[in-house]
Amino acid sequence: MRRLTFVATLLLLALPGCVSTAPSLGTAAADLPSTVSIDSILAKPTLDPDVELEALSRSRSAPSLLRRSYLELYCRRPQAAIDAAAEVLYGLRKPSANEEAFARYLRAEAYTQMGKPEQARFDLERVQQLTLDAELQRRVRALTPPAGPAPVVVASIPIESRSAWSPAPENRANLEPMGQPRRVTIHHSAMYFRDTRPAACAAQIQRIQKEHMGNRDYGDIGYHFLIDPAGRIWQGRDMRYQGAHASGINNRQNIGICVLGNFLRGRGGQGPNPAQLGSMRMLVRQLMQQYGFGPDEVHCHSDFKATECPGPLMESAVAQMVHDLQRGEAGGRVAAAVAGH
Repeated sequence: MRRLTFVATLLLLALPGCVSTAPSLGTAAADLPSTVSIDSILAKPTLDPDVELEALSRSRSAPSLLRRSYLELYCRRPQAAIDAAAEVLYGLRKPSANEEAFARYLRAEAYTQMGKPEQARFDLERVQQLTLDAELQRRVRALTPPAGPAPVVVASIPIESRSAWSPAPENRANLEPMGQPRRVTIHHSAMYFRDTRPAACAAQIQRIQKEHMGNRDYGDIGYHFLIDPAGRIWQGRDMRYQGAHASGINNRQNIGICVLGNFLRGRGGQGPNPAQLGSMRMLVRQLMQQYGFGPDEVHCHSDFKATECPGPLMESAVAQMVHDLQRGEAGGRVAAAVAGH
């Protein structure tokens, strides 16, 4: 009888379609995370994320829900990530301190991805109170803006707010604090551009941000201010953060100003117009007064590296501006000395 049973089993195994090479539910379940740590929750997927998400959907454990939240973030689905984290925070079982820390971190990441960093603030503060994980603390610091108010140019100069050009969310993990600014550098966008319509200018700034973040791996648009052909000044990168415009250590404490246009000589080039030059002078003068540096700290990009930026047609304008600022500064010192006597 046993021999017949053995033979029957061999025949069944030989039949086509009876043996599956796909992993069984038991195999998939064995691969589900069982602990909450950086390696188990925040590791980049090695397979199709949606395949892993399908396996995770069979479990309601905290590690599985947190891994789901991360993968939804990875797939740029922040609302789904928030929903998965909420199941850990507000489910039937009270989360441990470690589970809550990871859930709040993931929710903060999701809010930041949605362009709502203010809504992430409480979660980030709570993570700092809860976690003992050094790597999670580092990631939280990367998401948290430096303490204190952002430096703001005085209201006497109208500035188009950052929200006016609808930027993509910045990647704060790839940004560094600015510190006290002590110099400014002038650039051009190197693209012929004369359109003065606000919508067209906003689209041009979006294009620059996309190039900087997508192709150069910057944390945001590289410049702090941009000046369009109508003379409008637009806020670029938050002044709390060091720019990415003058190469390496030259970016430290260096405010980047980009004037939209291509200021090279010859075909395809254009000269900066009076509205742009007037706004550039006004902005530079105000930044000098606000942060206490002099005309000798006003630079062109070409001062720091071999580049045609900001173009010879702009370099001459910057040289004239610096000369005028130096004369004005000297005149101010003479007047002060006379008044003192």
